[in-house]
Amino acid sequence: MLSTHADRKGKEPPKAHTDDIKRSISLKLIVLARHLRIGFDHEVARIGVTRAQWTLIAAVARNPGATQRTIATALEVTEVTAGRLIDRLCDDGYLERRENPSDRRGYRVYLTPAAQPVLGQLGAIAQIQEAELFQGFDDQDLARMETLLDMVYQSLSDCRKRHDEEKAMEA
Repeated sequence: MLSTHADRKGKEPPKAHTDDIKRSISLKLIVLARHLRIGFDHEVARIGVTRAQWTLIAAVARNPGATQRTIATALEVTEVTAGRLIDRLCDDGYLERRENPSDRRGYRVYLTPAAQPVLGQLGAIAQIQEAELFQGFDDQDLARMETLLDMVYQSLSDCRKRHDEEKAMEA
């Protein structure tokens, strides 16, 4: 089971040591995310899907009927880039645009039945990768890790929100 330094020693570690640990964790998260992405990309390439394609397919699967703007924001790309990729995946038969009832100029994006096998393959690849990644972790370890990562995510979200609000006030 994961534990904190305070749990093990009964007291907080010295400030300098805490800062070193925070830096180490931050760097490990960055490296882990990169390695996970590269490993997943490598496996997905075997089924003929690029990172741009699988991330878009996954984004639309999580949010059916999303607008191009919403998809661009989720993928952290420009609307033009998202639009081109959506066009390509529509041409390949994986996505379709439907009229947006609340905006005559806009469209909503949906997966087609042809995308379902690809989505299934993506899920199977993710499941294999996750089984390898979390080998040796028990349910308590995973639950604690999820809680801790949720806390990190919330702190990051709060920080970004404050930063965005400060930026808006400066404008």
